[in-house]
Amino acid sequence: MNKTTKIIITAIIITMLAAGFFAFYVGQKPSGVTDEQTGAGGFPDTGESAGRASSRSFGEEASSSRVGKEAPQNILTQLTKNAISGAAYYGTTTALYMERATGHIYKINLDGTNRIRLSNATVPKSFEAAWSYKSDKMAVRYFEDPSAGNIKLAVKTFLASIGHLLKATSTSEAELKGLALPIIVSEIAVSPAEDKIFYLNSLENDLTEGVVADFNNKNQKKIFELPFGEFNVSWPTKDNIVLLTKPSAKADGFLYFLNPKTGGLTRILGGIKGLMAIVSPDGEKIVFSGLGRDGTESKIYNVKSKIASDLGLATLADKCTWGKKNKNIVYCSVPERISGSNQPDGWYQGVVSFDDGVWSKNVSTGESKNILSRFGADIMGIFISDDENYLIFTDKNNGTLWSLKLKI
Repeated sequence: MNKTTKIIITAIIITMLAAGFFAFYVGQKPSGVTDEQTGAGGFPDTGESAGRASSRSFGEEASSSRVGKEAPQNILTQLTKNAISGAAYYGTTTALYMERATGHIYKINLDGTNRIRLSNATVPKSFEAAWSYKSDKMAVRYFEDPSAGNIKLAVKTFLASIGHLLKATSTSEAELKGLALPIIVSEIAVSPAEDKIFYLNSLENDLTEGVVADFNNKNQKKIFELPFGEFNVSWPTKDNIVLLTKPSAKADGFLYFLNPKTGGLTRILGGIKGLMAIVSPDGEKIVFSGLGRDGTESKIYNVKSKIASDLGLATLADKCTWGKKNKNIVYCSVPERISGSNQPDGWYQGVVSFDDGVWSKNVSTGESKNILSRFGADIMGIFISDDENYLIFTDKNNGTLWSLKLKI
């Protein structure tokens, strides 16, 4: 045997050993984790077969390479080809959304069929749209070009009644009706159980007041005033509004429950850099993320026991949503990794983008399931239908809306 032949044989043996070593470790599954996608391993698949969100035609159902051949019941569908400002469920088989560039409102079936434009009013540069609990009213936030001498875009808020749009027989009948809120409104949230809104007003001397009102901005009630106003607001339960300091890796974050009737303010979490949080619909649990010793950590906090435990999924809390029927289930989009100590700042600023899969986690039993492999989307704005048959979410890369059917 000559020298060249020996080298070739040695190289082949080393390659086979390396492949076996790699297959062994990739094939290992974390304890407590089960796969709906048999053979998918402990984490979502990656690779060229996964594709990119932009490579699919609008309205087309996902191919098996996107959802996993072993989980055909989970059907992924791209609902829009253009960026949206926000979306909501209308019933259990239909979604409503506002197109970001035009402000037009559309209705579409969750399987991507029967797309109908409901409004003809143009609201350019909209960036946030939140619907009432019956989806017949909405709060729209949009940018307005600066006035002469100013360089900063003005942010305006419009309260719209869209019940008549849902009944309109033609687009020509569909005028967008509503009223504008004062320009001092800095944040707004919508009640999950009543036709009410909560908003923050930025006042002089760095003061901020919180106001609860009807959706037509009548029956206003000022419930607090604070010398600080850098909050994100949400309204997850009828009796609790959430004030969350704007997340940054450079600042300690705090989360408060605000009673919408009394104005009582209760600190729930605090002193956590980069704090992001999503409160469950019953107000008893919180999935939150923040910077720990080893980078970004994700945890579950029990409000009653005041105990935090590991979520078991490495992600940002803004990529999660709680179940409606099973209140112990949390659904999260999970990237391959979250690197660096500047999160979520880099993600908010668009400096960092993630490639996410979707997982469910039962926080009572600890069981995790991979329900969608990574396919090139940086998922945000994820939430579930009332019957828990669908998830809808936005791809942060391009602002498009997607649906994921979980059951047949």
